[in-house]
Amino acid sequence: MTDWNKIRRDFPITKNSAYFQSAAMSPLPTPVFEAIQEEYRKLHLGGDIKWMEDLERFKNLCTNLAGLMNTEPDNVTFVPNTSLAMSLLALSFQNQFKKPFNIISMKDEFPASTIGFEYLNIMMKYVEPVEGRYPIDSIIEMMDEQTVAVVTSQIQYATGFHQDLFTLGHELHQRGVLFIVNATQAFPFFPVDVIASNIDVLSASLHKWGLTGHIGSMFFTSPSFRERFPSPLTGWLSVDTKGKGIIHTGKNTPFCLHESAHCYNFGTFNLQPLLAFQKALDYIQEIGLQNIQQRIMELTEYLIQGLRDLNVTILSPVSRKEERSAIVTFTLGDKNETCVKRLAENNIYVSPRDGNIRVSVNIFNNLADIDCLLEVLRDLNI
Repeated sequence: MTDWNKIRRDFPITKNSAYFQSAAMSPLPTPVFEAIQEEYRKLHLGGDIKWMEDLERFKNLCTNLAGLMNTEPDNVTFVPNTSLAMSLLALSFQNQFKKPFNIISMKDEFPASTIGFEYLNIMMKYVEPVEGRYPIDSIIEMMDEQTVAVVTSQIQYATGFHQDLFTLGHELHQRGVLFIVNATQAFPFFPVDVIASNIDVLSASLHKWGLTGHIGSMFFTSPSFRERFPSPLTGWLSVDTKGKGIIHTGKNTPFCLHESAHCYNFGTFNLQPLLAFQKALDYIQEIGLQNIQQRIMELTEYLIQGLRDLNVTILSPVSRKEERSAIVTFTLGDKNETCVKRLAENNIYVSPRDGNIRVSVNIFNNLADIDCLLEVLRDLNI
């Protein structure tokens, strides 16, 4: 049986507060914090003498991540953030598709999913939510002969709606439409099989549920996607030297990029926190993904029932358990701002989103944390 109290002790933030902002950024557990310190200690004492060794460790990390998604290691790398990932796709589409063409996305998407396309004046069509949900039929109905891709979050940041990627991916694959997923509010707690779901591209910024802070975004691309859409940008680490050293030094001489996802490794990047992320991944896998998912569902169920007992309006679509996530959003109407301030005064931290109140639970939370939140709501005489 999982000792959740022991896990809670790994997060010092729990000593003095009830933290419900993991959908913004998760705090670090002590073992991961120590791993980050160790990586920088090595840099402090040894400079870059282990840089090549660290690159191999980075490749091993990509291998482990690939295993979580049922893909090959060559299909996984990291980019600084999901905004850059989507901008790369936007440039690729601009280079390869003749206008007019359009991309379908969801009205509630976080801007990282969409603004890169809009900036290049790519036609974006947005599906309206139905009671916080995005029914697959609504997505399909918006498609036309000029639709080249669908961009959706696995879990919507504002409401926590958990999309059925398997079914949606099957429908898009049948129609020859690219499937692009932002898994930032899901991964690694809720990994997805990219092959079974016919996903062409997946990006996941890991400061939410990766337990390591701002380490960038995992970036998956399928081999067929990379073949069809070569990287629109490049750098010295992108070049395949065919085993002749690591640096392409020739000038005005032909070169080609890596066929793997490493074509997106444009140049040097901050390896230290990325290598420490392996410790976070080990920590998560030691607990067990199924245990984590079950714990998240137990906590959100308790919160949902507590809100219902207080007759609070829940905005997240929670009637179907398979559509739930770690995020529950509710509203107190004109008392929302007062509520957020009152909670903070009691060291209870939630996120104001779109004028509503977003609560995100994590593995270090417990029922007592939720009781503290509900007690403040009662005191507001809602």
